[in-house]
Amino acid sequence: MASFKHLTFLKVLAVIAWADGEMTESEKNILKKFYRKFGLGKDDIRQLNPYLLAPIPKKEQEHLFKQLAAELSSQKEKDEIIAELEAIANAHRNMKTEENELVEEFIRMLKKTSFTKRSFGKVRNFFQATIFKPAHEKNPAVNRYFKNTILKKLELKMKGSDQKIDLENDHVYFICLFGTLLASVAQVDDHFHEEERKALRKILKERFELSTHEQELLFEVIEEQARHGFDFHEVVTEFNNRVSYNDRVSAVEGFWAIAVADGEISHAENEEVRRITKAMHIPHQIFKESKKKFLKHLKSS
Repeated sequence: MASFKHLTFLKVLAVIAWADGEMTESEKNILKKFYRKFGLGKDDIRQLNPYLLAPIPKKEQEHLFKQLAAELSSQKEKDEIIAELEAIANAHRNMKTEENELVEEFIRMLKKTSFTKRSFGKVRNFFQATIFKPAHEKNPAVNRYFKNTILKKLELKMKGSDQKIDLENDHVYFICLFGTLLASVAQVDDHFHEEERKALRKILKERFELSTHEQELLFEVIEEQARHGFDFHEVVTEFNNRVSYNDRVSAVEGFWAIAVADGEISHAENEEVRRITKAMHIPHQIFKESKKKFLKHLKSS
């Protein structure tokens, strides 16, 4: 099979691996086994690298799927890739059981059906259901951390008040995660400006159905948490686990809204938004485009 067809196949596998918004080291290693077997050159690897670094837009994904279906349309092409998949399975006896099962199942699919858009959907679903599983399960350590710190603070603040918040509600847990990351942008320069407070309150009000009392309680706790510090890696990992990739992209505007609230984007704020979006596996191009949009708004205001 021509190397460009191998490359398309690997690009598609990379897209599938990114389906949950994150590509793990295990998933990267699986892709490496394929491109080593295919004997791709340095130019091919350079073309593949962008697909390993970040998800690609949906429109580009659809184009890639159609390209693979077209390239594997003949029986000869299918036979060639089946032979290569079988060779991988035979050569790597140290592969994990689930990886061998994946190869065998993929071979069976190619043997019994034409490689159409519909059949590709079955292959994609199979990959996602086996080795390309969501990168993280719910993190009990982070959950306990929030219950023992943030949610405990909420409980103390509610004492003596007639209004309550359901502390067991996952919605509250998510607001705390998102709000803490938003507040970290405001707090990064060690000064929480009043304009930034207003911007954070506005985001909470627009995105979540909260009473005024609930909003104020959550705001106080979120601000306090950002001021005293938190485990960034654990919080952003848990946030990633709870939202889709598209929801993460949507959240980027919230971070910039906090950053521009005081009339400018400081270097520290820029780097904090960059740190968060990178940890969320948001492509740098989206980071730049979103920033450009808010800078334009600043100039016009």
